Amino acid sequence: MIDPDKTSLTFNSYASVADLKTYASERQLTLPNDGLERLLIVAMDYLESQQWLGKRTDIHQPLSFPRIGLIRDGIDIASDAIPLQLIKAQCRLAVESQENDLQPTLGGEIIAERIEGAIDVKYAEGTNTGAPNFAWLKGLLSGLIDISEGFAINTFAMR
Repeated sequence: MIDPDKTSLTFNSYASVADLKTYASERQLTLPNDGLERLLIVAMDYLESQQWLGKRTDIHQPLSFPRIGLIRDGIDIASDAIPLQLIKAQCRLAVESQENDLQPTLGGEIIAERIEGAIDVKYAEGTNTGAPNFAWLKGLLSGLIDISEGFAINTFAMR
């Protein structure tokens, strides 16, 4: 059961089924007649695996949001808010999850396969990171998500 009420002890989704239907309808995207809650949960799992800026408002809250210390386009995001772009991201990921595994198991690309009694499969080294690349997600969640991915360059000038 989807519970998008951030004050609820069973809060488990930023978007509601109604949010997902509205998002898809506005963009003329196709959704199945049933199973929408499952799509939202799969999208939520992906979002919860991301590195977020700021800090949780309450250490005991069930999800990563709401958060404190967030600024988007120079404007502070209220510490009790679920940003609209986060709801949209969950809806789009739910739509994407119909045809894409959002969190695939890591493995290599198959470079050879032979079937003779026993199955023989060979994988290319390092060809599959297992992580889908949603370029639109980083833009949509700008100011909310840490896009540095563990890489930083510190510079200084000496005169």
